[in-house]
Order: sequence, then structure tokens, then C-alpha cells
Amino acid sequence: MTDLNTSKQSLALVREEIDKIDQALIDLLRQRSECVEKIAKIKCEGKLSIYDSERENKILEEKTQNNPTLYQSVDLANIFHAILRAGLNQQLLYRSEHED
Repeated sequence: MTDLNTSKQSLALVREEIDKIDQALIDLLRQRSECVEKIAKIKCEGKLSIYDSERENKILEEKTQNNPTLYQSVDLANIFHAILRAGLNQQLLYRSEHED
């Protein structure tokens, strides 16, 4: 029974660590979304295109080329793709709310 208790305690400790990391990710995503808002404003004022496929491809390639995580590169690419889509949606919403 001791091994089961030890395993449960170890699991709880690692989950607490993950919870802290998740909060840090949320904080970083908030900061990123603030930057995305600034980019949306600049693009709207300059009448620039919201979507930049070259930039997106470059980001995905850079982030997955030297993958330092234990995630498969395809999974890391999917994570960044979701982040980029969220930023694109945020910019499109900004544009629709600030069009003349």
C-alpha cells in the first residue's frame, strides 16, 4: 500500500508543477495577445494585409526545426499553428471593429 501512496503523492507533486507551468503559459499568451493587438492596429492604420503566409511558415519552421521538447515536431507545429490562428482571428476581429 505504501507504493501506491508514494505514487499518488509523486503524481500530485508533478501535477502541481504542471499547473504552475500552465499558468505561466497563460501569462505569456496574454502578453502575446497584447502584442498581436498592437500589430493589428499597425496593419489597420497602414492598410496592410492581416494574413502573412510567409511569416507564418517561417515561424512554424523555426519553432519545429530544432525542437528542444519531448513532443513530436508535428505536435509542436500544431500547438504553434493554433496560437497563430488565434492571433489571426484576433487581428481579423480588431479590423472588423475598427474599419472606417
